[in-house]
Amino acid sequence: MTTQDYLRVPTRLRAYVRLASSKDSLPLAYDNPDLNVGIEQPDLTAAGLSKVVADFLLVVDNKLDTVISLLNQKRLEDEFSAELEVIEIGGDGLRLADKGSFAPGDALEFALVLNQFPLRIASAVGIMDRDDTAEGHPVSFTRIREPDLEAVVSFVFHEERMRIRETRWPE
Repeated sequence: MTTQDYLRVPTRLRAYVRLASSKDSLPLAYDNPDLNVGIEQPDLTAAGLSKVVADFLLVVDNKLDTVISLLNQKRLEDEFSAELEVIEIGGDGLRLADKGSFAPGDALEFALVLNQFPLRIASAVGIMDRDDTAEGHPVSFTRIREPDLEAVVSFVFHEERMRIRETRWPE
């Protein structure tokens, strides 16, 4: 990965983690649509359906999204050896609350849960760095696909925007 500075934000994300064969291994690809896609409900009035039927279909659609997300999370739990908490994330890496059974220098593959419902996953490979004086265990990304990097950067910008709004306009 090119050396570039990325903004990092504090967070609490779930990461599914396993050992990678090397720091240059390609991470598994997950369909990762834009985080903002799917937030708005589709307009079913053009289909000629009554409002009651359209509302029912939207409820069923939301329930199916939930079921699919739960099934995908189960698959991740089965495929990865550990589930750890990410306490800081940026486009160049992350910081784990606990290193689990992994040691500095280990090449790790991550499936980062950026959103639970609907499930949004970003995958990356990184190296666990030596512990420094800061809280947590730092990881530097060594391989991340462009769509996953964009999803992480988008997540970071969204989180930063929310923090600015909270400090600027407290309720």
